[in-house]
Amino acid sequence: LLTSLIAEKMLRTRHDSNQELVGQGMGNMLAGLLGGLPGAGSTTRTLANIDAGGRTALSAIVYSFLVLLVITTLGSLAAQIPLASLA
Repeated sequence: LLTSLIAEKMLRTRHDSNQELVGQGMGNMLAGLLGGLPGAGSTTRTLANIDAGGRTALSAIVYSFLVLLVITTLGSLAAQIPLASLA
């Protein structure tokens, strides 16, 4: 919620906290079912995205695909990172 508050101050918009929390919870449950680790929004990444001009969900989708590309192409290097540090 802190990340959303900072982002809405920068963009002069409003967000729905209930929608955000439900989405975050569903994402974390799905990650757990698929063997992933739960996560939260990153304030640093959000601010960098806003500064770069990202205003829609498309910027998050592009970021997700880039992370997937890095993991699939550099998976052997990514496997050396301890899971605790990724959490």
